[in-house]
Amino acid sequence: MKTDIQVPRRLNEAVHTFSSALSKRIFWAAMAQIRKGFNVQKDMFNDLWINVPTNILNCQKYPLLLKASQELQRARFEINNPAEEEFDHFVPFPTVRYKKRSGMIQTKINADAYQYLAELSNGYFWIQLKSMMLLSSTYAQIWYEKLSEKKDFFKLEGVTIETIREWMRVDEFQYKRNADFIKWVIYEPIKEINEKTELFITYEPMYGQKRPILGFDFIIQGQKAKNEADVFNKIEKYFDEFRSLNPIEKSQRIQELQREYSFPEKVFNELFENTSLLDAVLEADAAIKAGRIEIKTTKSQYMGGVIKKARK
Repeated sequence: MKTDIQVPRRLNEAVHTFSSALSKRIFWAAMAQIRKGFNVQKDMFNDLWINVPTNILNCQKYPLLLKASQELQRARFEINNPAEEEFDHFVPFPTVRYKKRSGMIQTKINADAYQYLAELSNGYFWIQLKSMMLLSSTYAQIWYEKLSEKKDFFKLEGVTIETIREWMRVDEFQYKRNADFIKWVIYEPIKEINEKTELFITYEPMYGQKRPILGFDFIIQGQKAKNEADVFNKIEKYFDEFRSLNPIEKSQRIQELQREYSFPEKVFNELFENTSLLDAVLEADAAIKAGRIEIKTTKSQYMGGVIKKARK
């Protein structure tokens, strides 16, 4: 089917229909496994099942898993081409299963969706998605849900401490000291979001007469707020260019990386087999060339650290 709509943007819109961080984490875990089967023939995936361990979701509570699975099934892809009067609509995850104490959520992948999911599993969009899902704090996940509904600059004013307690599901017996509540439920989670996601959040406290903090005014922006928009565009372009290379050109590009960073022969061979390791090296190389990373040692030492971390 012919269409001028780019696949990553279509999928990005579908991912944004998930209303909770938990459903997005399930999606990320499924995507991580799809990456492993990227080179397998597509017709072998007609009945592909993905097992997502609940222990990597930071949640094993049945009501929350149930809600997240329902959200996952509500995501749908729409490929519309009015010019040629064509359209293709489908649900990527038609079946989701869970049994008590199984430790697994099982989800079936729609064969029509696989070709798009497999394409998404390469390149910088995957890295953006992964960074969103790596929020370790439950409070950071909830803040991200609340503040990522709009993609552009916007303000959220007059948010009281009572409202934040409701959002975060923190009752009056938790964090009895206001200072502890503000630090661990507001300041630290928002700091994590600013470090790991595409959002950048600033805030101003609202004070009462005796200067207790009554609430906050929030400003939600993208990476432009940190003057990184151009840098991120360069990195994304870098991944798009690498993805467009044929196998011989990709091999030549990896050889160039070996010469530039003095990879040992073992690492050089591993880059052809380990897509996660290759993505980590490409991401670091792109960030260095875009001026996002300041190297304080040597390039070879820095990349050695990237490789060591990627292998864990």
